[in-house]
Amino acid sequence: MEGIDAVPEASGRGPRLRVALDILSWALAAAGLALWLRAGPNARFWPWLGLALPAIRWTLNAGYRRRLRSWAVAARREAEEWGRGGPAIPWRAAVAFVAAPFFLFEASNGGTLGTFDTRPVTPTAVSLIRDGDVDLREFEGLRPPLLRTRDGVRCYSFQEVGGRIVSAYPSGMVPFAVLAALPARAMGADLDSAATLRYLEKATASAVAALALGLAFLVASRLATARGGAATALLLATGSGFLTNVGLGLWQHGGVVVWLLAALLVECARDGRPGRRATAFQGFALAQMVACRPTAGLLAALFGLWALARSPRRGLWLGACGAMGLAPWLGFHAWIYHDLRGPATIHAHAGTAGYWSFFAAWPMLGVLFSPARGLFVYQPWAVLAVVGVAAWARHGFRRPSGDVGPPGWRAFCLAAVVLHVVLIAAWWEWAGGYCYGSRLMIDALPPLALLAAPVAAALARTRRGVATLAALALLGFAIHVPCIAFEAHRWNLERPRDLWSWSHAPFFYRATGPGAPPEFALGDQNVQR
Repeated sequence: MEGIDAVPEASGRGPRLRVALDILSWALAAAGLALWLRAGPNARFWPWLGLALPAIRWTLNAGYRRRLRSWAVAARREAEEWGRGGPAIPWRAAVAFVAAPFFLFEASNGGTLGTFDTRPVTPTAVSLIRDGDVDLREFEGLRPPLLRTRDGVRCYSFQEVGGRIVSAYPSGMVPFAVLAALPARAMGADLDSAATLRYLEKATASAVAALALGLAFLVASRLATARGGAATALLLATGSGFLTNVGLGLWQHGGVVVWLLAALLVECARDGRPGRRATAFQGFALAQMVACRPTAGLLAALFGLWALARSPRRGLWLGACGAMGLAPWLGFHAWIYHDLRGPATIHAHAGTAGYWSFFAAWPMLGVLFSPARGLFVYQPWAVLAVVGVAAWARHGFRRPSGDVGPPGWRAFCLAAVVLHVVLIAAWWEWAGGYCYGSRLMIDALPPLALLAAPVAAALARTRRGVATLAALALLGFAIHVPCIAFEAHRWNLERPRDLWSWSHAPFFYRATGPGAPPEFALGDQNVQR
């Protein structure tokens, strides 16, 4: 059987038919995404429509299979050249081999992890699109209730300022939600439905997680070869907060890791010497990190110091661009909240000394090793980062020969991880409230993964090493998949919660009841249409 697009070349119809079928394939993919955003019943499966025609052509036509194999080989070579210091960023490898598969999984898996913390993001985006403001009073009458718990009390994630009901959390994730809500509205999605708003939150989170993973692959490939980048992306995709917290709800951490990885990619692409425009983009990206989550200011400041130490002139320009990127957010805060610091959760928590206690041993151990929240428990591959730092220390912390990354990248990553651990352990709620795994450590996952990348690259060269990577990936997936498949995040509703029990750890929890207690209203927010 020669297949549906196997027409003799001499007729001139063969190339035209192939082009027509290619266009039809892209049209089906676009239609699938449009129907996905329309948020109807079973909409989460529509993105797979884009694979239907390519799958048929692959099955029926040998020429099409040769074309795809050639395309894949070329994309792989681009990634390998990038890992050796080449100038061209291998975007198609990042999209086709990393971001797109992860997006399809996240978009269609049916899991959610949105809570009161994430609830204001999508309604704020919808209000901006429809009314040009961020007043959420228009959602007051939704059923089930969006702004209130089941007993009629307003959710802590909303506050009233100047006659408006607005988010009590930072709004840095709202631009991501706008990018999903705009086409959803154009497609006729019912934006006055609480179910649709929850669905769009998950849809946006899926795209954010896929974008973050693709960027992580690109940065890790530059620092540790394409093979190391692929291994690092696999470990992040199967066993990290990228899979659960970032991909299942619009937590602030998704924006932090996307913007941090974008800034790191620019640094790597320009060999540590970005020009003025590239540095301006980095400053903008660092500002968006702070807008998403103020504690990310620590990572942004470290990035700025890293640049300043290598080039004072560039470091000052980076800081100036960061200040300009943050200025619109400060104006937004002054307009909406009448306070430059922004919503209630920022100035209420950051300004309360009793909430902070630095260098306490027990919380620090909990952040790293607790069965409920430990960094090394929910990212088992983190041991590779420890191995990488130990190897670097044995060589006197000198830059290895053949390293094509920007000077000092290991020092930046190590400082970022260590200082972020100290910061999170100092917070009174280091466990992160209602979440899954080590949520508050997600901001530090990019530098942690980059420290692990050279070790992953070395392991990927041998059979035993590949087996080790596979075991770490499977272990990480086994720890995270209960959150998706069994709603293991409901472990947080148990009273009392035991953060140190291995026998009752979240990954052993299975949701069996009809829903969460009324005071949490989680039975409402975690239902997907």
